[in-house]
Amino acid sequence: MGTFTPTTAVSAIQIEQAGHCIFVGGLTAKQLLQSTTIDKYDSSLPPGDIDQGYQRPPERSRITRIGTYLINEQGNGLYPSAILLGARDSLRYDPVTKVLELPLDRSLRVIDGQHRIAGLRYAIEEKGNEALPHMEIPVVIIEVDNRLEEMDQFRIINGTAKSVRTDLVNSILTAIAQEEGDEAIPEKDLWKVVVTRVVDQLNRRDDSPWKDALLMPDEVGTASAPSKVARATSAMTSIRPVYEWLMEFAGFASKSIDDRVDQLTDILVAYWRAIRNVVPDAFDDPKDYVIQKTPGMFALHYLLRDELLRNIYSGRRQWDEPTFQEFIQDSPEICDAEFWQGSANRASGFGGMKGFRELANLLIDSVKP
Repeated sequence: MGTFTPTTAVSAIQIEQAGHCIFVGGLTAKQLLQSTTIDKYDSSLPPGDIDQGYQRPPERSRITRIGTYLINEQGNGLYPSAILLGARDSLRYDPVTKVLELPLDRSLRVIDGQHRIAGLRYAIEEKGNEALPHMEIPVVIIEVDNRLEEMDQFRIINGTAKSVRTDLVNSILTAIAQEEGDEAIPEKDLWKVVVTRVVDQLNRRDDSPWKDALLMPDEVGTASAPSKVARATSAMTSIRPVYEWLMEFAGFASKSIDDRVDQLTDILVAYWRAIRNVVPDAFDDPKDYVIQKTPGMFALHYLLRDELLRNIYSGRRQWDEPTFQEFIQDSPEICDAEFWQGSANRASGFGGMKGFRELANLLIDSVKP
């Protein structure tokens, strides 16, 4: 005998788009809290894991601001923006009475609107507001075939219509590629899949100088993760030129996505281990230095792309730790921990992308014979 799932009946209009049923209606705040859940991104799981979610942790300041707005009935008491929900199972709908049955088991996934819902929850459950549970909230519910369609809607909304950290959007592309194959990703976006997985590996591998040093999509800021040095977003952007340079070689471009990830990760781990070997003090307390912050990250990856990879390849050498170390060990800048000190205003004085490029040129000159 199957388990009984309580439902609630709501009025709704049904429309169809691209073979999907979409319902437009209203739920009371209480019904909304009872029927929805958040699929959270979890950095302990690989980006392509079948259990990986796609929502960042909500920001407490936004939640309390929204809740206070509602409690104080600001905006003439209106809260008109529709919340987008996903239903992974078909919903029961009567087209004659226009009544939609919704499960009250929190199985509807929040695609867009998690802060608005959390603001309601704060006002109702934490602040004890007695009027808001009965407030009707506009909702759009889309029936999706699977979680990937749901994730893709989130990616489209938050990657185009809104300004959102790209690390999470790229992780969603990676999950889609993992389950539906590389062909499901536009050619122009394949770099995002590879580089996202590379950054994930840099942050996980025990032999990586970047292990547990990158702020991943589910980590809001350094206050919640004090050991983090740089954002995964910055790492992805800085690695992209290295990936694109490697793609000029048929031997790399013809590889599978998995093999590209492995080779690029191996190159970067070897390179950064070589850097750590020649200037270990700059890695002992990385927050006091900029070598693993954006100035060092971007400049050293430009150095890798523009000088080291090409010269090592031309010399028929291996892109490995000893070879990288041989090329950089005589650089007076790279090997000087004081040069990288944040308070020294030397490497740290190069700000913005133009400054990172200038710093890279300085480092390139320093390794030339």
